[in-house]
Formats: sequence, structure tokens, C-alpha cells
Amino acid sequence: MTIRSISGLLIALLAFTTAPAWSGPCLDIPSVPRSADPALNATLGGRLTRHIFGAPPPPNAVQEVGMPLFADLGAWRAAWNAVIGHPGEVLCGEELGGTQFGKTLSVRVPALWCGETDDTGRCTDAKPFTSATVTYVFERAGPPDAPVWILGVAYPKP
Repeated sequence: MTIRSISGLLIALLAFTTAPAWSGPCLDIPSVPRSADPALNATLGGRLTRHIFGAPPPPNAVQEVGMPLFADLGAWRAAWNAVIGHPGEVLCGEELGGTQFGKTLSVRVPALWCGETDDTGRCTDAKPFTSATVTYVFERAGPPDAPVWILGVAYPKP
């Protein structure tokens, strides 16, 4: 066997033994659109409902006074439609081992500043504003031996 053949085999072996890196757009990864559903997000490891007024926040990420929130589920859906309207956008980290990637887009949706919360960590009173941007944070979640990319959180900003 020649040196060139051996080095080729070693490269091929490394390619099959390292964790896969996503080089395509984040939105093409099946776990990402699934995680954008507020009803599924927390079970996949996300904190999306922390930023949706009227939605129960995940137990480990309550809503807080001064926190920006989407005004309702409709505002969140409009914000998600804005991000999926950017086809081909690489929204997940490209380097092997990257764990989080944020993207801020110019998106105008109804939003609120939380003014008061109850004892369960849910915002009960808020002041309206219209967002100028929305930040989307994609991250790797799940067990260490089988992590997947998800939408970790998204929030409106003035």
C-alpha cells in the first residue's frame, strides 16, 4: 500500500469517526423547525416560551420584570415566518464543536415589556412596543452522545 493510499484511508476514517458538522442551513435540520413550536420547544431543551406573553414559561427559565416578550403566539409565528423567509441562511454554527449561534434580523412584530410577574414566574402585566429586531439563538441540545440543533430562544428588541 502506498503512502498516498494510507493517508487517504486515514482521512476517510477520521471523517467517519468524528461527530457530523452541519454545513447546510440550520433551517434544513429537522429538529430546528420542530423546536420552533412553542408546545415542543421546552421538551427539546429550549426556552422559547420564556419570551411569549401568555405562554407558560419553562420551569428553569421564568419570565422576569423588564423582559421583552412577543405579544402573543401570533406575534411569535410572524417572527418565525420572518426567519424562515431567509432561505439558505446559515443560522447554526459551522465549526465542529460549536454549541450556539445567534442571528438578529430586522423584524417588526407586536411585543411587550414585562412589568409584573406572578409567583409562578409568568408575566401578568406588560407595556406594548413594536420590535425593530428579533434575535434568534440556535444551540446544540440533548444528550452529549447525540446532540441536535434547536431554536433555544428568540426575543424581540426595540
